[in-house]
Amino acid sequence: PFENSYKGYRNLALSGKEQPQSTHADRYEHNYAYGASAYSKGAVFLAQLGYIIGQNQLMETIRKYYNDYKFKHPTPNDIKRTAEKISGMELDWYLTDWTQTTNTIDYGIKEVLEDGNKTKIKMERIGLMPMPLDILVVYTDGTRETFYAPLRMMRGEKENPYGDIKRTTLPDWPWAFSSYEFSINKPLSEIKGVLIDPSQLMADVREEDNFWQPSLD
Repeated sequence: PFENSYKGYRNLALSGKEQPQSTHADRYEHNYAYGASAYSKGAVFLAQLGYIIGQNQLMETIRKYYNDYKFKHPTPNDIKRTAEKISGMELDWYLTDWTQTTNTIDYGIKEVLEDGNKTKIKMERIGLMPMPLDILVVYTDGTRETFYAPLRMMRGEKENPYGDIKRTTLPDWPWAFSSYEFSINKPLSEIKGVLIDPSQLMADVREEDNFWQPSLD
């Protein structure tokens, strides 16, 4: 349901015309940038919050936010604080990066390497905005497994959004580090594919490096 919002935001982010959402409406240089920032990027803020804290937690956050602030004049910080109370996470980083900067989310799978009887996966953060990562690994026998790398500054973890798929929670990824690696207890020959964010709710501006599969050579 948010496909057009994500498309609109990505077009804005890559246009060179984006300004922070905190810019006053009459101070935008381009009307296009104001419209896309207010509507597309605004919608993505909430959809992506569900990716960070979990869909059930997002629904609880919206209900509590409505009940607490109906007929009032809430500030941007109020939705953030409501989500923090519901999820138990720290979310300052999310509100700040998304609304006060034009930092973009851009992650990639750098390398998938054989490591004895294991497989080593090297990830990289290319954009300046950090995010927790859901990583799906598909094996040659058809089974699947997810790996979850929370951000250290979140100080919390979301519930497994893929309840029917085994999830391994990895050590926190410190936001200041642009690279990260982890190992899978299976040989490279048994790896069919690796995918960042199977939900597609993370607004990565360049998704072409979010998938890896072995070469056919």
